[in-house]
Amino acid sequence: MKTFSNANPRDLKQAVSLASKARRDGKTASFAGGGSDLLGMVKERIVSPDVLIHLSGIKGLDQVQVVTGNVRIGGQITLDSLSRHALIASKYAVLAEAAASVATPQIRNAGTLAGNVCQRPWCWYFRNGFKCYKAGGNECFSVTGENQFHAIFGGGPSFIVHPSDTAPALVALDAKFRIT
Repeated sequence: MKTFSNANPRDLKQAVSLASKARRDGKTASFAGGGSDLLGMVKERIVSPDVLIHLSGIKGLDQVQVVTGNVRIGGQITLDSLSRHALIASKYAVLAEAAASVATPQIRNAGTLAGNVCQRPWCWYFRNGFKCYKAGGNECFSVTGENQFHAIFGGGPSFIVHPSDTAPALVALDAKFRIT
């Protein structure tokens, strides 16, 4: 695994500042919430950040709030908390059910809503060092190779299926994202 430095910002402004500084210094930065997908990719050398910016210490990013009639869900909410939240379960059952269906209890306890939506493809070729479209190459190997978890019904050029369990529920609910 490549050596990287850790940063623990106190708020979103500092997180953005740390990422901007890394870019100015010619370095790459990655953001980690729960980190379950990202740290695995770092260990496998799929991504190689110079700076890992941990968002878990920023207060309030894991809350569900009602603001002027709209429900706001912080991206740092764990999938377990989201699946059990009373308001989400009563008004947005499809989202609670989607969060409850993710992987294992251990992943749901650490994994976040933002991480589930932003995770990278689980394509065997992408995750194993092949120079495919998602890894900077010019070919999708799954079209003629290992593809039982892919969408090969036309389209392309890459035939991966998005791995998020919560994204379809959020699309069905016409969710909007605020990105800092």
